[in-house]
Amino acid sequence: MTHLARVSPERAVRALAWLADSSTADALLVAELCGEGALLGAFQAAGRSGLPGEIRGPCGGRSARLGEGIVLAAAVVEELAGWLPGDDVAQLSGARVLNRLARGVLAGLTQIGVAASYPGRDFVSVAGRRVVQLSLGRGAAGALVFQGVCGNARAFATEEPAPEFPGLPPLPEAAPLGADPARLAAALAEGFARRFGLSPEPAELSAGELRALDAVELAAVDEPELAELHSGGPVATPIGRLEAHVRLRSDGALERVRLRGDWIASRAAVRALEEALAGRRPEAADTLELCARWLAAPTNLAVGVPDARLVALALHKSASAAA
Repeated sequence: MTHLARVSPERAVRALAWLADSSTADALLVAELCGEGALLGAFQAAGRSGLPGEIRGPCGGRSARLGEGIVLAAAVVEELAGWLPGDDVAQLSGARVLNRLARGVLAGLTQIGVAASYPGRDFVSVAGRRVVQLSLGRGAAGALVFQGVCGNARAFATEEPAPEFPGLPPLPEAAPLGADPARLAAALAEGFARRFGLSPEPAELSAGELRALDAVELAAVDEPELAELHSGGPVATPIGRLEAHVRLRSDGALERVRLRGDWIASRAAVRALEEALAGRRPEAADTLELCARWLAAPTNLAVGVPDARLVALALHKSASAAA
């Protein structure tokens, strides 16, 4: 278990990315943040947080405030079966994995006498207010990454608009937890250990590891390639929006696709879907079937896009704009 006290948002996100991509064993990271910044989901557009100092993290999902008064807690899991011995982990969808791992956060908050709940979206709540923003991702070698941004001295919410999805209850207000930061950090680590039967050993990063951490290249915030593609605008999803950026071949089939938005998924899996969509017609039945199979595959960790028709609609709108 790595505990970083009074660390900048960029260094904390670098540490998580480094653990996700290079760790050969399960790892816990708890970071008490200082300074100012904002965490973008892996697929979000630059500027989505509405705050300065945006950093793109390894997980998908919505943006979150980073910096003074915020605690970042994350787990890198090599073999999920070891954490969830009673589950058939190969069949767990991204939403169910998020549900299971959120229990570590709940157990941690219990350690400091806070009764929290997970309402099944992308946050943990206390007294009906959002206190922890949750997300998932995968490292370069396939390790699962679970991330929680806890608003402690101040709320984690950014200027990102609330989702406007039909039939979805309004997004609850975000609020600070108000715990002692060191005690909260220790409680979150203890909560994961107790809930999942772990025996984490506190680990100080060596000089070599710190150099490796500082050499990590985070994903770029800006994506110039998107300016070369066409978009018909976003489609509403339960946790925000989904947008397709496309270029068409002369016969009207998709030549290049980039899928962006506030949803959660594995970055490598999204790239594989984008590549699989090349050469297909956006309105074709087999395109919808491909998207449905992709959303249903547990390893892709898709959360926040409940219906393949949302992906097909985003593709159709952008293809129409490109035509």
